[in-house]
Amino acid sequence: MRRSLLVTVTNYVGSTQFYLSITHQRLLLIVLILALLSLVVGNGVLVWLGRSQIQTLQQAEVWRLSNLKSTAQVLKLQRSLTQLLPPTQGLANAPADFQKLLDVAPAAAASLDQLQSQAQQDHFTIQALERRLSELTHSRYEISQQLLRYTQRSSAMELSLRQLEGLLGTQEGAEFDMSKVPEMLLTAQHRLTLLAHIPSAWPMANQTLITSKYGPRKHPITGANKMHRGVDLRCLKGTPILATANGVVVSSIKTKGFGNIITLTHSYGFSSRYAHLHKRLVKQGEFVQQGQAIGHCGSTGLSNAPHLHYEVKFLAKQSDPKPFMAWDLVNFDDLFKQVEEIKWQFLIK
Repeated sequence: MRRSLLVTVTNYVGSTQFYLSITHQRLLLIVLILALLSLVVGNGVLVWLGRSQIQTLQQAEVWRLSNLKSTAQVLKLQRSLTQLLPPTQGLANAPADFQKLLDVAPAAAASLDQLQSQAQQDHFTIQALERRLSELTHSRYEISQQLLRYTQRSSAMELSLRQLEGLLGTQEGAEFDMSKVPEMLLTAQHRLTLLAHIPSAWPMANQTLITSKYGPRKHPITGANKMHRGVDLRCLKGTPILATANGVVVSSIKTKGFGNIITLTHSYGFSSRYAHLHKRLVKQGEFVQQGQAIGHCGSTGLSNAPHLHYEVKFLAKQSDPKPFMAWDLVNFDDLFKQVEEIKWQFLIK
């Protein structure tokens, strides 16, 4: 028995039945598939057409906005040109005015060139004036600096003269009397001569500690109580020992108690001694100048550490060396009050 499909069609008249064979079924299936494909393809085409139309409308909108913008710019440009262009009633005189402009143009160009040349010359002149002004300013600054230096030197000279006046005690007035300068110089020369020929200042370049003063004491090594006839000054081994005044080397020897010792004789009856030296640099009979190195600090003889034993004598009589070591122009008169055993009036009259 052949397979067939029963199809019933019903309407208001009645029902009708049809038997569809396999062939008819296949044809109906193909028709249905084609219809379905047509529907799907048609919907796809419609969607694509819709999107294309939307893009076209968007592009058209962009073009429209651009056209509007261009139109606005054209209108704006037209308004600007309308403002720049002269009125129409003046156009009739434009050729004559233009001809006048052409006639005046060469003279205007020549005048412009002349003005430019003059401006360039003025520029060069201004630059020269600026350089000259700079030179004058620099010269004025140098002059002011030089004047300042002269003023400072003058003030320093005035101060030095005042200090010299105070040291020598020759003037007391408010104004400096230049007529008394020769007298002051003679007094100063006399004082400097005394300071150079009588022991003064320290016997070393720098002041040091006095470890033992002038006077009675207990000897640090022997333990005996005896008179210490000088001062002991602390110093490092090898420190230069300086002559405290101009003089002559009386002796330069080595003894048991003082070790290496040098004795100098000076003017006006004074002498000085330097003991416990590590090395002696001068010999008997040599002349020495104040400040000259005569030996090196040491610890020879009866000594327990490097130091200098320093003595000052007047007519073979011991004196305390400390006032002599502090003697200078500033406290020139103090020595005469501190060392009363010497008749200074015969030296300073």
